[in-house]
Amino acid sequence: MPLRRDPAQPRRQILLDAAGTPVARFEAIVRDGHRVADLVTRCPGIGVAQAREAVLADLRGMLVCGDEELGRALVAAGGRQGRHAHVLSRELRGTPPPRPDAPPPGLRIVAADRPASDLVAAFRAAYARDHPDFRAHAYPDDPAVELAPLLDGRQVGPLMTASALAVDEAGGVVGAALVNRAPGEPPDCGPWLSQLFRVPAHPGTGRALLEHVLVELAAAGEAALGLAVTDGNPAERLYLELGFHRAFTAFNVQL
Repeated sequence: MPLRRDPAQPRRQILLDAAGTPVARFEAIVRDGHRVADLVTRCPGIGVAQAREAVLADLRGMLVCGDEELGRALVAAGGRQGRHAHVLSRELRGTPPPRPDAPPPGLRIVAADRPASDLVAAFRAAYARDHPDFRAHAYPDDPAVELAPLLDGRQVGPLMTASALAVDEAGGVVGAALVNRAPGEPPDCGPWLSQLFRVPAHPGTGRALLEHVLVELAAAGEAALGLAVTDGNPAERLYLELGFHRAFTAFNVQL
């Protein structure tokens, strides 16, 4: 059998090569209707070539999410590259975040209680079509379709009260920080920053929103906040400045 259950982690499976040697562990899930081999981790002592051959033999038709070296080997073998992202985590209990600064002049931080349509203009202004996030993910024709499942909890998990919007003096949304509770534990689950964006004309808004989120989560006793940032996205600098660290890298390949 090329696959067997991992006795130490029942949600994960062990991929075996033709000789029956364990080469990798992963979690088999379905995401947006597609079969995914998530969090693929090579077993100790297993090289890229050995893992690549086992993956190609037994995980065809799946989206494989693993380390960058394995991902590039799968692309070279004919796989289609998807998102290359870094999962970051910010511990909240041992190193609580500092008190947030005031938002930029003329803006207020308010609850994320607006419909998705109210966030569309800010989303479009924040994300140019050549933004790193849309190298492997089509730019949405209607951003509300992408935002609505986050706001109503259908996609990642329930929207948390730490989520916030930045609004101008007229009440228009100029930025958003959406935090959902993903089932499981940090760093790849638990409180998860699903979206953070702001209108370019309001620099400093993203930092103000994220500082607000961190303080709210810490006050609620949450252990950590996680997020995924696309490789090459300059926003990673802000995350690192605010105490996040890279937990692991995910290189996605469709086989």
